[in-house]
Amino acid sequence: MNSLPYREFLAMIQEKAREEGIPYRGSFELTPLCNLNCKMCYVHLQDSSVKHKMLSGEQWISLIQQAINSGMMEALLTGGEAMTHPAFWDIYMYLINHAITTRVKTNGLLLNKESIKRFQEYKPCQIDISLYGCDSESYEAVTGVDAYEQVVSNIRMAIEAGLLIKIVVTPSRYMQPWTERVMKLAKSFDVNVEVNNMLFEPHENTGRKKADFDITLEEDLRIKEKSKELFPPLYTSDDYEFFVKSRNRPDVSDKGLYCYAGSWGFAVNWDGLMVPCLSFPRDVVCAYPLHDGFSKAWSNVNDAVKNYEVPKVCHSCELNTKCHYCPVNHSKVAAKHQCDPDYCNYVKARYKAAVTSEKDN
Repeated sequence: MNSLPYREFLAMIQEKAREEGIPYRGSFELTPLCNLNCKMCYVHLQDSSVKHKMLSGEQWISLIQQAINSGMMEALLTGGEAMTHPAFWDIYMYLINHAITTRVKTNGLLLNKESIKRFQEYKPCQIDISLYGCDSESYEAVTGVDAYEQVVSNIRMAIEAGLLIKIVVTPSRYMQPWTERVMKLAKSFDVNVEVNNMLFEPHENTGRKKADFDITLEEDLRIKEKSKELFPPLYTSDDYEFFVKSRNRPDVSDKGLYCYAGSWGFAVNWDGLMVPCLSFPRDVVCAYPLHDGFSKAWSNVNDAVKNYEVPKVCHSCELNTKCHYCPVNHSKVAAKHQCDPDYCNYVKARYKAAVTSEKDN
């Protein structure tokens, strides 16, 4: 009997889900509340009154069951801090008991002995832990809380317990004096590490602005070079070529977004609104699963993504085979199907610098 490598099987399943419009992967933003106060967070709210607007455990479980009935096989639980939701464990266990491949994003503060023991018994496929500093000073500068010792201790306990951990580093202006040290600390845990390559524009109700915490192009390029040095890519160029070809889509099209968001993936925000992905601008695409039911909401999101008109300027752009239009990156004008020139100039400058760097090396 012929066998199929797992990566090819998974890519085949995801591409089939895209073709058939099946919501294969769901992200559930359980709460906008958090036990940290990261200054660059795009979702965190500090007004405790939002607790009354958050979905209850019963509502989340109802949506999750509807998603499973529609074909969902993978789920991400996130926030804010997902583990602060009063019904976190009920929601998590519902996914596990229904054999859904489940990933949890956390800042690590609540990843204590008790929760690690529960995760050992009912394992997630992965736990993503955000690392915001390399000592007490840096942690407080970024998050407003000296959580360094507790988080590092919890990370070590989780790794020793045999849980699959990924460390996530999010560079920002507030982390800038310590970014390289944070990356080196992340490497010291000897687990998979992801260094985020972009920051999102915060939701309007957070009172934050990306311009206040974004980093310069020069700093961005420096971090990327250091990241490549510390964390060699998990995928080879052959792997990349395979995944691109498996998508079976043109580099540039008149209609339709390129990534998985809305084509075989979806997200439900903390207040019950469905969007293609968690950071997707609501004024471009959104739906109402609590009111209309999951199936209709997903159909609305899927149709909107398939029929989204890509800006015509993208077709003649010199980077049209390398930079695929994403409304998240052009959130200020995406509802008008336009490009944000500031972002376009940034990408062009970054690509030019990367090419120069490759030639020099």
